[in-house]
Amino acid sequence: MDEAECEVRRIECLYDMSDLEKQFAELREQLCRERVQEVEEKLDEVIAGNAPEYTQPLAQLQENMQIHIQVAGILKELKVEAVRKDYDCELQSAHQTFESDKILVSAQVREELEEKIRMLEEDRDSIDITSDIWNELHFGSKKKRKQLTDPMGPEKRRKPITVSGPYVVYMLSDADILEDWTAVKKAVGVQKRKGELKI
Repeated sequence: MDEAECEVRRIECLYDMSDLEKQFAELREQLCRERVQEVEEKLDEVIAGNAPEYTQPLAQLQENMQIHIQVAGILKELKVEAVRKDYDCELQSAHQTFESDKILVSAQVREELEEKIRMLEEDRDSIDITSDIWNELHFGSKKKRKQLTDPMGPEKRRKPITVSGPYVVYMLSDADILEDWTAVKKAVGVQKRKGELKI
């Protein structure tokens, strides 16, 4: 092959290569346009909510959301029921405490009133005994008054007391003995009440 033929062959190859490059550029441009169009169509489907790539995950998310809502509703009902039971228990406990305290207060007030009544009755009995003694001493017969006030009255002189052993004989009248007995009884009652208050 001479030099002229080689030059013609080279020119043909350059032309073919240029044509191939041109076709490749056109194909690449067309592919880019098709890809852009495809992406835009997918975007429109996603925006419209019709794309399978969007609808399938969305359906799964909605299903999970419904499950969470059901679980939250059940949990809410359980918590509300627990709070209601706690409220009922507290209410019952409050009523029981009130009734118990009311019984205790009633018993305490009753005991205090009974104690006051007993004290008043004791005071009344003491006053009655003292009043009887005073009336007998001031308004009784002279003979009776003399017998109460005179420890060595005629009857006692007629009946001397005979004792043996180391005994002490107190020469007290009946009025003095009753007054002493009343004072002792009142003192014992006061001491007993003080002991009860300390307890």
